[in-house]
Amino acid sequence: MKAPVLDTPSEVADAFSWPLGIDRTLTVPVGAQLRGQLEYGIACGDIPRGARLPSVRELSQELGVAHMTVACVYKELLGLGLIVTSRGRGTFVADAPQPPPGPDPARLTHLLTETLAQAERQGYSLRQISEAMNALIARGARPPQTGVSVLLVGLFADATRSYAADVQAALPAGDRVQAVTLDDLRSGRSLGDAQKADVVLALAHRLAETRALLPGWEVIPVGFIPAQRTRAALAALDPMIRLAIVATFEEFLPTFLGGVKRFAPHISAVQATHLHAPDLQSVLDSCDVAVYATGSETVRALMPNKPSLEYRHIVDPRDVEGLVLPAVAAQRVPRHKKELS
Repeated sequence: MKAPVLDTPSEVADAFSWPLGIDRTLTVPVGAQLRGQLEYGIACGDIPRGARLPSVRELSQELGVAHMTVACVYKELLGLGLIVTSRGRGTFVADAPQPPPGPDPARLTHLLTETLAQAERQGYSLRQISEAMNALIARGARPPQTGVSVLLVGLFADATRSYAADVQAALPAGDRVQAVTLDDLRSGRSLGDAQKADVVLALAHRLAETRALLPGWEVIPVGFIPAQRTRAALAALDPMIRLAIVATFEEFLPTFLGGVKRFAPHISAVQATHLHAPDLQSVLDSCDVAVYATGSETVRALMPNKPSLEYRHIVDPRDVEGLVLPAVAAQRVPRHKKELS
């Protein structure tokens, strides 16, 4: 795959200072740890968009990791669209997309082409179609608008509905946000809903998968941050408890562990594992409280008589403000102009 090339301005060329590290006490492979930290850090905004990343050689030396391991991780992140290269300058976190200027003209052409073909199949001549279209345009006829339709594509159904509710709360009345998962799109269950959407959003680290399932759609990536209730719940934990931490994906375990420690630094007895680890049940049996990542809800059933809490995120309000609202407004402007004409 050819790496994306970015002409990065000098004002964003400073290297990020977010700490990366390899925890060799964990069973997670070194490459998976590094990829998970970078992927999660970028998606959560801890590693800012446009920040310059260390070179392969620099990161290899800093972490004591093989050069090939770092190179493979960077190649994977390039494929996901999370990082880009700038010829002669280095590797950078992909910048935020520019808010779309309005509806895609190519999509309009596609819609009109389909309508024209359907009318011809019904026996109408091109002259009849042209006259009818001109008459409709002249009197501004159009179906009633019910607001802008936003589709948010996530990974897990319950969490995606929660993210959609976050976005919905920021939109004007009449606009609507629908939540679908990548599995919904893969199965074809929600492709019809996607085709009706005016704006499509995807979690930043799942952007490539979403675009592959919705070819031709302009998909806007949004980041996420730990929810306030998550931070508050972790801060309120008794410092004397034995805490179990369960990640859904093995590669995110070191980052997940770091996130929990960040908001609960007062707890010293901590064991970390992941959902598919062979030691999962033994870790849960030996703990007093468990914190599990979204997607690991089965932890509750594995320890029914002990408290557990989900490490839930919300859509980054900065992306809602800077990306989602302008994209929705761009879809509404042409309609408003028609109403005034």
